[in-house]
Amino acid sequence: MATIKLHPLNAQPIRQLIILAAGVLALLASCNKEENSNFTDTPIVEAYLLPGTDLTVKVSRQVPFSTTVTYSADEIDQIGMELNYGDNTVIMTPSGDGIYTAPGISMAEGDTFSLKFDFNEKTVKAFTYIPSKPDSMTQSVTKIYLSKIDSTSGFPGMGEMPEPVEISWSNPDNSYYLIIIENTSTDPEPIRELDDDEDRPAFVFRKAPTSNNRESLRPMEFEYFGLHRIILFHVLPDYAALYEQNSSSSLNLTNPSTSISNGYGIFTGLSSDTLYLEVKKN
Repeated sequence: MATIKLHPLNAQPIRQLIILAAGVLALLASCNKEENSNFTDTPIVEAYLLPGTDLTVKVSRQVPFSTTVTYSADEIDQIGMELNYGDNTVIMTPSGDGIYTAPGISMAEGDTFSLKFDFNEKTVKAFTYIPSKPDSMTQSVTKIYLSKIDSTSGFPGMGEMPEPVEISWSNPDNSYYLIIIENTSTDPEPIRELDDDEDRPAFVFRKAPTSNNRESLRPMEFEYFGLHRIILFHVLPDYAALYEQNSSSSLNLTNPSTSISNGYGIFTGLSSDTLYLEVKKN
């Protein structure tokens, strides 16, 4: 069996999406120990195309459990990656560690992108497009009040908690959406008093992809006081499939993406809109 790991890229909103989406987006290629002698060096493609960010693609290799497999002679940083968008074609620039960039290319709703490169005597191809920006995104409140939880106060009862924050948007075609909530402070105050040796909770939490047109944020999901950024991503079905498969308990997952041929991973477009919510101390 081989483990396929995807790595976060540089753009901050995309980093949130990748890290939180599916257990650091670890994929498992479907091969067993008996098949290691027939291991195929298949590349892993990773790209999240979001308007307003740099277009970046990462290519990496599988990490097989066996030490007896044979890799192809291809150099990850010398594969001549070709990117097509609209009527234009460019050769992407390698910057090391399998990362390729295309400086100066802007991305907008409805744009289509495809890439192509040769690896291990096969032509790897991928295709995606940028979905529409979330429309009519609203929130039920712009601030909520929570009490500090410490050893003397105990945990508040449900009657003491404010109502969930309702986030809604237009979704007439039942597309997939995902919400990420991020505290914007560099050193926010935790809502719950922490022990001296206790790790701080994450500054970010997320909701699973949904094809509905609303999501509820429960007050108990927030770990910190302060201003929070609520990012609503319009994602494509291949991203939703990646999330769902990585949330599964199966240890024999196959590549969920239908947009990549002769490769694993994900090559997908997305778009986003943002609201803000302030969590204030009582």
